Formats: sequence, structure tokens, C-alpha cells
Amino acid sequence: MAIVVAVVCSLATSACGLTGASPTTTTQPDPTAVYLPREHAAVAAAERAVAVRLPKSIGAPAPSLPAHPFTSDLPAHQVLGFLPYWEVGTVTPDYAGLSSLAYFAVDVARGGSLVETGAGWRALASPSLAAVIAAAHAAGDRVLFTLFSEDPAVIHSLAVAPGPTADKLAAAVATQLRSGGFDGVDLDIEGQSTADRPGFVRFVTSFADRLRGIDPTWSITLNTYPTSALDPRGFFDVAALAPHVDQLFVMAYDMQNPGVPSATAPLANASLNDALTLAEYTAIVPARKLILGIPLYGYDFPASRGGAPAFTMGTPVAVTYSEIVAAGRKPLWDPASETPWMSFRRGGRWHQTWFDDPVSIALKTALAAQFGLAGVGVWELGMAGGDPQISTALAGGLPPLRLPLAGAG
Repeated sequence: MAIVVAVVCSLATSACGLTGASPTTTTQPDPTAVYLPREHAAVAAAERAVAVRLPKSIGAPAPSLPAHPFTSDLPAHQVLGFLPYWEVGTVTPDYAGLSSLAYFAVDVARGGSLVETGAGWRALASPSLAAVIAAAHAAGDRVLFTLFSEDPAVIHSLAVAPGPTADKLAAAVATQLRSGGFDGVDLDIEGQSTADRPGFVRFVTSFADRLRGIDPTWSITLNTYPTSALDPRGFFDVAALAPHVDQLFVMAYDMQNPGVPSATAPLANASLNDALTLAEYTAIVPARKLILGIPLYGYDFPASRGGAPAFTMGTPVAVTYSEIVAAGRKPLWDPASETPWMSFRRGGRWHQTWFDDPVSIALKTALAAQFGLAGVGVWELGMAGGDPQISTALAGGLPPLRLPLAGAG
């Protein structure tokens, strides 16, 4: 799931100064300032909700998740996990720790048809995926069918002819939902064009109406960017889209500054962070429609030095949580972003890896609860390496909240 990379200025790493940015001298008001009180209050409450002593200095050893990680059980909520086609048959999801599982993905083609080639399409007919869906349903978990595109030409074709393309896509998707036993769709349409913004709203409106007209028990989830709530020129018009879908999955990751070793998904204290994102979203969208997306991966930054602050000295490389754990290095803690990081030498060069672990995920789960969200979700399940502490951190102390399967009732 690709996402727009935003510049983050961490208070702990002084990222703004390291990247050569000049201090802001404009007298224009900060449009996000109105959200700061709620942001700060929610972060403080999330920190209190997690039964972990959080270090106050950068570079202190990262804390471990205790057996009982929350001071009291968080409200029951949904947990959504993505399972990509390349992991079907090799990764066994923790069905008991999920509310919904999203199969990723089949591509959308120009004009609203499905791309009926490729591994994602072929896996639809595999016994392995059928077994995953059966096991999920036996556990009471919904299974969503993810539609994906980041192709500007494809997305533009949907926006310029929203009615016909929505009708065509809904009919094609309905066939797959019925034959595969899915419970709904996840729309992962990652556009960038401001010009396509109004047309995409019309497309989603028509698609949702058409799909619900075929079966009103199918659910519709739409993936959006962390910046979308307050970005009037961004691709997603969140306020206009939200009434037409059941839930928004906010892809709150890839928020680091590639030029500075920094957190992929900072909880707070950055120009783009989880707390600010949720404060902005809940100002215009009912909180119970929102799922906070959490990454099970981080980035390895070639760094100018081992400590913070540092410059990035090459291209950051994505690494999964399981790969990071397998490396066996000592994790440190960044109290500004409330995430772990590691510093090490490889091939005679310094590297820093910034990522999320069970403690930082527990903080994000607690933050989502403070904002009253529907729940949390992760990209993606196989990256966890089967670590049960990930499920514990996502659950918040109670079993996941489950919703009726399609066709129920």
C-alpha cells in the first residue's frame, strides 16, 4: 500500500534543522494549532493507559511489553489485518485476534474493470485462500476483497466517468464477492491528482449505491492518507466521502522524513503524527467510522552517525518487524515519537532503523481508544512474524469486536 511521504520534524532529533530547513518566520496562523490541546490530552491519556514506564531520554533502552500491558481494559474495538496474496498459504493469521481480514489485492483497470491476470487474481481461485476465508468465518471474522490502483490513468478514468465506471466495477466485484464468500470490499485507490478529487467522490458514491443495491450486507471500507482530513487540494475529500462508506482506514504510516532517520508512524511531536491526524479526522468524520492504520514495518536509514540527530546518507530501505527482531539488535527509545529505534554499523557505515514494536503499538491502540475510534488495523499480518505480543497490543485487553458477516440476519 503506497502512501505519500511527508516531512516530519521530530523534537527529539531536531529533524528540521538537520535537513537544512529554515525556521518559519511567517506570521500566518498554523491551521493545525486548534487541534493541539486535544492532541496533547489524548497522548497523555494514552501514555497513562499503557502499563509501561516510558523512558524520557532518547537513546535509553526501549521498554518491553508486560504480561498485562494496559492499566485497565480499553473499550472493545475492531482489529483489521491485511493479508496480501503473496502470503496466502504461508502465513496463518491470528483469527482470534482479528475482527476483519482484508485480502490484498486485485488491480482495477481503466474504465472500471478488474485486471484478470497476475498473482493477486489467480489466488482468488486457490484452495489456500478458500481455507483462509473459511477459517476467518469460523472465528467470526469478516473478510474483505481489496481493490487496488495507484495508476494515475486508471484513477482518472474512474473520476471522469464516475457513473459508468462505478456500475461496471460494482458488477464485476459483486461476482467475486459472491463466488468467494467475501463480506465486503476495501477500496485502496491511491490517487494524487487534485483534479480527480470531485470525480472520485462521485465514483465512490455511485459504486457504494450500486454495490449496496446488489447486497446491502456487504461492507465498504475506503483507505485514505493521514493528511487527507485537512488537505483541500488532496485527492481524498474526506468529508464528502465518509457518508458513503462504512469505514475509513487511515494509512497512518510512511510519515518519516527520508532525509533524517525518524519514526515511520510517530505518536506525537512531529509535523505529521498519529495524534494530530486523529484530531483532524474526528473533527469532520464520526469517530466510529475510523480505523487507525499501524505499520508492522519500519525503515533502515544509512546514517551520518550512530546517535540522534543524524543525516540520512543514502536511500532508506523498508524492513519488516520480524526482520528487525531477527537481527537481534538492542532497541532504543525515542520519547518524542514514542517509538523504538536501533543504531548499528554495517559494512563500515552507520545505520539507524526506526520502527514500531508491541509497546508503541499498544500506545497507538490506546490513542485510538481516546478518540473513540472504531478500531485499529495493521499493514500487514505477515510482517509480524507471528509475535503474539502484537495481537495483545492491538486488542487492548478484550477480545476484538466482531460485526455480522455478510448475509447474516
